Amino acid sequence: MVRRLPPFASLVAFDAVARHRSFTRAAEELGVTQSAVSHQIRRIETFYGTSLLRRLNPGVELSAEGTLLRAELAILLDTIAGLEPRLRRAAGRRTVRLGAGTALAAWWLVRRLPSFQAAHPDINVDFEPIETGHDATRAVDLRIVWTSLAEARPSSTQLPLFQERVVPVCAPRLLPKGKPLTDPAALVELPLIQKGVDPAGEWSWEFWFKTLGLKRAVSGGPVLRDIGLCLTSAVEGGGVALGRSLLIADAVADGRLVQALVSTPRRAKSTWHVGVQNSPVIEPSGFWSIGFRGKHRSRQLRLSPDTTRRTRPCEPKTAFNSLF
Repeated sequence: MVRRLPPFASLVAFDAVARHRSFTRAAEELGVTQSAVSHQIRRIETFYGTSLLRRLNPGVELSAEGTLLRAELAILLDTIAGLEPRLRRAAGRRTVRLGAGTALAAWWLVRRLPSFQAAHPDINVDFEPIETGHDATRAVDLRIVWTSLAEARPSSTQLPLFQERVVPVCAPRLLPKGKPLTDPAALVELPLIQKGVDPAGEWSWEFWFKTLGLKRAVSGGPVLRDIGLCLTSAVEGGGVALGRSLLIADAVADGRLVQALVSTPRRAKSTWHVGVQNSPVIEPSGFWSIGFRGKHRSRQLRLSPDTTRRTRPCEPKTAFNSLF
């Protein structure tokens, strides 16, 4: 007879809310919105036909039925989580499933995989494209997500890695002698690549013109909805793009891109790249020592007058240092 089982994602969401007694902290742990967590709680309550939580202000408390489910569920989830490393060892597997955004992968991460795998032939990296805010429950061991400063605090399952800056960049051939412009007003004469149809803040050329004291009514360049496409267009001479400092670091070092201005406003982004551990697949006690050290340090983009901010984790080293 077919088992009648509750939706697994709803069980995971309930477990997170029950542990934290908070929808907000549960959403942060799972990498989803509060409304998504609320939807999963409604699903599990519908399945069991009873209320499992009582909403307070602030926080939540468990009903009698919720307390019973929480006690049983904790044991089951711990048992399931413990199976993975045992099964991997039994099968002789050394595969790490890594999830990250496509732009970060294409412009930074993938270039480092060959040297990592050459140094660690016993470890295979299985990459899964995952966009920030989506697919939080997809089966990966490690996710690198782009999140707000408020949600980037260190915890037992996540580590802040980079805080970036937005920097105007272009192909060297667009600039006189391939050198950054000393006069920001010269930007007005160049085609400007716009990210999305209605960019805001530091992704808006209007913001940059205002900050630099320039006047221009229309950006006059292509509109591309993806940061990776914007940077590709810039490399091919399509115009000046607003790039994230981590993504453009290699292209600047290789001479494919150059910083368009000699100096830029001291404005760090309010978002961070954060590593999120989903399963203890390899050396769980020191997994978050990845810290993005190694070869990237010597290739770090030198921004004027400031540099990309980086965290300096203190955890023990693991094999993953050579990847990052």
